[in-house]
Amino acid sequence: MNFIGDRYINLNCLIMCENTSSMSMYIGTKIVQAMPMTMTEAQKVLGREIKPATVEEDGYLVEYKDGYMSWSPKSVFDDAYRKLGEMDFGKAIEALKSGLAVRRKGWNSNGLFVVKQIPSHIEGGIIHKMQSLPQSAKNILLSREGAHIDYINQMLIINLDGRADSWVPSSSDVFAEDWEVVVTELYEDSCPDCDAPSASPIED
Repeated sequence: MNFIGDRYINLNCLIMCENTSSMSMYIGTKIVQAMPMTMTEAQKVLGREIKPATVEEDGYLVEYKDGYMSWSPKSVFDDAYRKLGEMDFGKAIEALKSGLAVRRKGWNSNGLFVVKQIPSHIEGGIIHKMQSLPQSAKNILLSREGAHIDYINQMLIINLDGRADSWVPSSSDVFAEDWEVVVTELYEDSCPDCDAPSASPIED
């Protein structure tokens, strides 16, 4: 069963156990689709009885990425999820750390989005093939013992034409509350005739 609802992102799902010292605290990030629905209505849609931990009637019908559907009490859902496009910068950073692409609604160009590059360790045998480094940098790196280069903590802003530039947030970006996750179809579905992307985007 499929339904069209709003998409939400979970950025504050903390799992705590006060009585078990071996358990740790976790934070999760996931995107779901949801729509407001009472528990009574949800039981009819799902075709099964719901036994929530609270006595709330108001809540959300939730569909997960794998198609599984359930119902969540409103207080539980609102504490764990925020609607896409209603994130502050802190939650946008958590989304970037999780590998998601983000953008601001206030940006003039709809094609802009920001991503955090995946950290990469490049050995000397590959450095001379890299298109992203000038020859002078290659010469310096390759002259060193154990030549390598590590790409870490880099963010890119990519425009509609595919141009990628290094990105540092402005003060207005930091205090904005109109951040949203860019949600698209799976790569294979959006580009069926394309070859699979390279595991190392900075190599030839």
